[in-house]
Amino acid sequence: MNTSGAAAVDGPAAELVDAMARLAPRFAPVMDVPAQAAPPWTPVVVSRRDDRLIVRCGDLVLKAHPAGTDPQQLAARLRVAARPALRKVLLAPLPLAEPPVPTGRPETFVARIGSQLVSAWPAGHGLGARDVDRAPWAPAGALLARLHRFPVGLGDLATLPAANVLRRLADRVARLRPHAGHQLAAPVLAAHDTLADPAASRPGRPTTVVHGDWHFGQLVALPDLGWRVIDVDDLGLGDPAWDLARPAAWFAAGLLTMDRWAALLDAYRAGGGPAVPADGDPWPVLDLPARALTVEYAATAVADHLGLAGADRPMADVDREFVAACARIAAAHRSAPD
Repeated sequence: MNTSGAAAVDGPAAELVDAMARLAPRFAPVMDVPAQAAPPWTPVVVSRRDDRLIVRCGDLVLKAHPAGTDPQQLAARLRVAARPALRKVLLAPLPLAEPPVPTGRPETFVARIGSQLVSAWPAGHGLGARDVDRAPWAPAGALLARLHRFPVGLGDLATLPAANVLRRLADRVARLRPHAGHQLAAPVLAAHDTLADPAASRPGRPTTVVHGDWHFGQLVALPDLGWRVIDVDDLGLGDPAWDLARPAAWFAAGLLTMDRWAALLDAYRAGGGPAVPADGDPWPVLDLPARALTVEYAATAVADHLGLAGADRPMADVDREFVAACARIAAAHRSAPD
């Protein structure tokens, strides 16, 4: 898991952090940590967002998944991530040593603390916000292609749920609706109204294993392993074009250079990725997902700026670029012939 950030917690969150630290030794045996040489399990909070919490303890990273996470769906996602055939793509979760309750399966990847499910992962080094120059564009494209080419319908994949590619979009837009007259919210909502039903299936599109929330923050490097994809909370079956939606949105907004976009896309195509045609213009396939993610980025930024999800924050230049992109989407829709 990514351990490049840090955050402070207090109150109930601090109690959860302490409980996660006490849980860490139950995952340690699978990392070959001798008892006499066990590291101190002093927790360091890596990330906190809403009710999701990520804590590092030594060489382990523990993730408290949001309250309300479906335990069966999470278990299905973790089992797929642990498949040996996917270990060159996805970071594999760590199994619990001596699960307290027999599960009927040889490995259990989840513990429960109060209302939250907790999983554990090897610690890796992720990319920060200023690492764009060293981001592994081509390796990332190759990893995505390999994920999307994994055969569906095998074993645990039969229980894999649909990918949550639009989990955040509806929530972010709903927050803005009461503020439709605000100069920043108006273009975002207008762009959203051009999407019709982005969740509707598109005829002829492939169904593959999809990460569901892919971006460069979902990559970590581990010694002797190289780059791996993390965070399987939205992993599932779906249209693989949605895994290219975020970088496509950045490219369409003018925030990602042509050479970087081309490096990602060319490597994806060279790896046989099924999301786009093997050659030619990919945009007929990527236009809808890219517009949807542009709206999501902008809606999140405006909602945070207006303090709709807690403390307000200033609009960054990138945020304003996505709002401007929404204005262009809405304008293009109005001028399009009927």
